[in-house]
Amino acid sequence: MKTKTLFRACLMRPFLVIFAWTLCCSSFVPMDVRAAENMRPGTLIVVGGGGLPDAISNRFVELGGGKESRLVIIPTAADNPKPDNELAAMWKKRGIQEIAILHTTDREVADSATFVAPLKEATAVWIGGGQQSRLAAAYQGTAVERELIALLERGGVIGGTSAGAAIQSQVMIASGNPIPEIKQGFDLVPDAIIDQHFLKRNRINRLLTAVSQHPERCGVGIDEATAIEVNGRECRVLGDSFVIVVQAQTDGKMPNIQTFDQGKKFALSPRQSVAN
Repeated sequence: MKTKTLFRACLMRPFLVIFAWTLCCSSFVPMDVRAAENMRPGTLIVVGGGGLPDAISNRFVELGGGKESRLVIIPTAADNPKPDNELAAMWKKRGIQEIAILHTTDREVADSATFVAPLKEATAVWIGGGQQSRLAAAYQGTAVERELIALLERGGVIGGTSAGAAIQSQVMIASGNPIPEIKQGFDLVPDAIIDQHFLKRNRINRLLTAVSQHPERCGVGIDEATAIEVNGRECRVLGDSFVIVVQAQTDGKMPNIQTFDQGKKFALSPRQSVAN
């Protein structure tokens, strides 16, 4: 853990100094990184927003099949999605040629076989940033969500940044800080609550609150230009900054808080399996 680097970052955000001091002085029981059982074989790339380092984008392309990827982009979180050619441009630069754009705000359309047809053939899906509530309003509980789950079940990859990260946990932080507004997102990341732009926007208090309201789930705060690669319950950190994992404890004990940087691994363990 790069404690000194994290502490310097926190000096720019006064209320996080106490948080950093807690990390430096407390002893935590590491979560076991164990093989997932009965989990979907696909992969999630969950990005905290901000920039998209090559380590993240290249890994996403690799998991999708490289130049042979069949990519679907979902830009619905944006207030005014960019033209299709602009949305596709960054991925074409990385060699992907087969790209479809999927966008609607009409739930009946989202539930139609014609609309979700590109998802049935996709090897990769990228969900863009904006407002995660727009994604939930359009797609949660529709054929789109069902096809995303089917994609994971056949070994594909789903990536998303900012709103496209927050939507991936079923217990979804929609807005609010320090008190979170909770809505229902996609059932993709198991037993987790995802928060993004985490250190940049001082969101530790809202994640602690969300975990206190849903203590059976891990809180995962992902900073900008940083991602977690999720396989089953096993996670690996990609990118430039830190991931903060919060777990509630039993018997009124303080939450277990751990930090992970590039290359580090952790598991999404339900509360009952965490050592006291």
